[in-house]
Amino acid sequence: MGHRLTLTGISDIGRVRNRNEDAFSLVPERGIAVLADGMGGHPGGDVASRIAAETAVSSLRELLPPEGFADAEPAAERMGRAMAESVLWAHRAVRAEGASEPALEGMGTTLTAFVVDSATGVYAVGHVGDSRAYRLRKGELVQLTRDDTWVQQRVDEQQLTPEQARDHPFGHMLTQCVGLPEQPDPHVFTGVVEAGDAYLLCTDGLTGMLSDSEMVASLGETLSGQESDAEAKLQELVDLANTKGGYDNITAALILVGRG
Repeated sequence: MGHRLTLTGISDIGRVRNRNEDAFSLVPERGIAVLADGMGGHPGGDVASRIAAETAVSSLRELLPPEGFADAEPAAERMGRAMAESVLWAHRAVRAEGASEPALEGMGTTLTAFVVDSATGVYAVGHVGDSRAYRLRKGELVQLTRDDTWVQQRVDEQQLTPEQARDHPFGHMLTQCVGLPEQPDPHVFTGVVEAGDAYLLCTDGLTGMLSDSEMVASLGETLSGQESDAEAKLQELVDLANTKGGYDNITAALILVGRG
């Protein structure tokens, strides 16, 4: 028996910025969700995020079979390869646009992508930057991705604690992103979903405002699996982030997994 998937997304300008430089793209029937956060203060952040999200989605659609997979092992291997390639396709597309338009030279973006095969339940995540992917399973929220930031490097080297890192002034200094001259080395990993899981992709406009415990409280331990419920949960998260300041654009996508 396969898995029933519900995908929805939302993007909000927040309360401080005058332009939304986030982007997201969903293909619910293929289990694909991608979001990107253009680099603030750089030219064409909104252009970079849109190109990256759209290119990653189109490449995943091209590289993965529309009928899905019959067996989990080859699914994981092939989905992982396709995910890595989709991130690099997005990078090349952003670079090409910047090269063709001098005003956009230097634009860059984060990219976090998720795809799940409904037949086998295998998922793949591709990630560059400091947007994140989380899994909510049985009330426990786990961060699946690792931030590509200077601060995260200091945490890994035990020079900073996670508490010190959260409000550090260099918290948004990226160590790699999509679109700059140096090609990124995307983080790619695979796993298997369970019925009742929820997967949250989000930009730092959300995670910079809310703690993990606040996100769990908003999402709840269980979700109905209905699209209206997913949309309401995302709106609740965005509203809470705005209530707490809304200092950045806020974008999130939610993937709910039910029984087929």
